[in-house]
Amino acid sequence: MYLVKRRQVWWALHELPKRLHATHGRRLARSLGTPDHAKAKHLASILWLHDWSRRVKGQAPNRADEAEAALYRDLIRNAKTEHEIEALKDHVADLAENRYLKAKTSKEQEDALRFNKQAQGMLTPLTEHLDDWLSAAQDTLKSKDMKRAAITKMAAALPYIQEVDQKAAQAWLANVVKTEGLTAKTAVRLLSFVRGYWRHLKSEGIVTEEPFVGLTMPPTARRSGSWLPFTPAQVVALEKRARAKDGELADLIVLGMWTGARIEELCSLKIEQVDFSARAFTVIDAKTSAGNREVPIHAALLPKLKELVGNRTEGYVLADLTPNKFGDRSNAVGKRFGRLKKAAGFGGQHVFHGIRKCVSTQLENALVPEGISADILGHEKPTITYGLYSGGASLEVKRAALEKLQY
Repeated sequence: MYLVKRRQVWWALHELPKRLHATHGRRLARSLGTPDHAKAKHLASILWLHDWSRRVKGQAPNRADEAEAALYRDLIRNAKTEHEIEALKDHVADLAENRYLKAKTSKEQEDALRFNKQAQGMLTPLTEHLDDWLSAAQDTLKSKDMKRAAITKMAAALPYIQEVDQKAAQAWLANVVKTEGLTAKTAVRLLSFVRGYWRHLKSEGIVTEEPFVGLTMPPTARRSGSWLPFTPAQVVALEKRARAKDGELADLIVLGMWTGARIEELCSLKIEQVDFSARAFTVIDAKTSAGNREVPIHAALLPKLKELVGNRTEGYVLADLTPNKFGDRSNAVGKRFGRLKKAAGFGGQHVFHGIRKCVSTQLENALVPEGISADILGHEKPTITYGLYSGGASLEVKRAALEKLQY
């Protein structure tokens, strides 16, 4: 792409390869509508990103009308004088009128009218500033992905910023909670992401109001009930069911039933964290500081753990799990457990965490002191004396407690 000046206005030009001549001609050309070279370079980069680069690759442009409207909207927003603003708006109106008159269908007429509103700033795509917001956020990749999904979800119902007022926001929230059966916790998180995006828009001077402040949580939002524990017999049945088709999942269940560890702790457990001489393994990088702990290896688990490690000296205990794009090794196998327990007749309140609850329940019924159970499971201790001042139960004390597990 290169720029040339014609009649005091910069144009963007790009010579096309021969393979595209039949469909696109020999050259792409478009007026950038400005005599300012720096501004023209900026607008040309937007044009290349959203439209021309995709045409050169033989792909469909990212809504060419929206890309062109964004060019003019940016020009109008950055115009220095009222005269320049009016001239640009008149030019946009002429373009839209010409498209409207040439339209052969009602949809093409609607597109022409929408182009006019978008280009003049009367309609701004809701996701237009999403990338800027996310790039400035100090978040993990997973958090950014969740935020993008939330704003994209809203944009599917409310495509333009100008459509969003408090009434529309309340209606959208009520609808998404009802149709997707969201829990109150999930709805609050969704609303938090949207509010964050709107604060960004306000800080950039794109909006003046915050329509998502003061919304009422729909009464249909489900309260997220506590996960239910599996009974020892149910855990054994699930392990046997998994063993028939999915040995890796069955091994994960065995690790969970004899340790009470969280699924992500087990899936990220490395061989170097296992000490067979001490008959224990160490959990590191847990969800909380209390989660970092030394866990005894139950006598019933020892043969399976040795089998999983074999002659290896490094790598993961569960070697063949595949991480998702966020590096989470528990995601896919967790879904496999979800399908397993559903096929076995369990509902939404029974998840892998229910195995951890089964261990906790057994320890309580065996009269193991809560502080010792907390040290085994990686919970915060409930009292100041033990929680603040104690260094924790010894490995042998924890081992004696954990050996009380029976299936």
